[in-house]
Amino acid sequence: MHRAPLDSKTSDRSPRVPDDTAGRATLHTTARAPALPVVLAWIVAGLALAASATGLLLPTVYRDNALVIAAFHGNDAVTLLVAVPGLVAALLGARRHPTLARFGRLGMLLYTLYNYVFYLFGAAFNELFLVYVALVVCSGFGLGLGLAEGLAVALARKFRARTPVRSVAAYMIGFATLLGGMWTALSLSFLFTGVVPVAITQTGHPTGVVFATDLTLLVPGLLAGGVLLYRRRPWGYLVAPIVLIKASTYGVAMIAMSAFAGLGADSLLPVWAGLTLGCVVCAGLLLGGLER
Repeated sequence: MHRAPLDSKTSDRSPRVPDDTAGRATLHTTARAPALPVVLAWIVAGLALAASATGLLLPTVYRDNALVIAAFHGNDAVTLLVAVPGLVAALLGARRHPTLARFGRLGMLLYTLYNYVFYLFGAAFNELFLVYVALVVCSGFGLGLGLAEGLAVALARKFRARTPVRSVAAYMIGFATLLGGMWTALSLSFLFTGVVPVAITQTGHPTGVVFATDLTLLVPGLLAGGVLLYRRRPWGYLVAPIVLIKASTYGVAMIAMSAFAGLGADSLLPVWAGLTLGCVVCAGLLLGGLER
């Protein structure tokens, strides 16, 4: 049985993934890969602690009506006193009761994902917006990675070695940097000026729905998929095609929305069209490397 070669930087303890077919993608795997969901869970615990404590101790952080603010305060109290300690207990108990602790970790990550989606999309834009983004991203990725451990390697083995993964990865990273940098800069401007960005106020929504959606779903997927694919990690081969198919399809939808809204002269339309075309090409290059 042939085994795929490993990166020269991979330690002797790193497991080799069996490969029965010549010409398949070279994968770089590490023995510590399963620790990533745990790292994300610790990040979630810290961010949830900070967000809930800030919500309770800083009365001016919420800019909603009295009923919504009261609901957020009650939720913050439960997150601070129940959810965060529960998540930490699950993380600390992994050695003694690994299966029970894994259920506890994944259950609490589902709680934080569900919970902070309400803050991200339901709370009026405030200083914690990017914290809510980070909580949703880390909770979602931590939950997904925790559920799908072992699946990535099996799927990654179906790609040929000649697949131009690094060119595709570079495009994904560049796209993520451009889009994520733009939305993050506009969000941070609120911290220094106290003025809600025009891109939010002109929609009539209380918060940045586009900011929130892109920063939690598209940008992390492009960035994580691109970096992991560039390093030829198994998760890169799983995440990248999914994100590129989504970006290609929704890019076409954005062009159609602009056309229906009469925004043909929109200065950013050529940019979105170019990025969409790039996603289509990259998706084709990547999926074209699959074994028949």
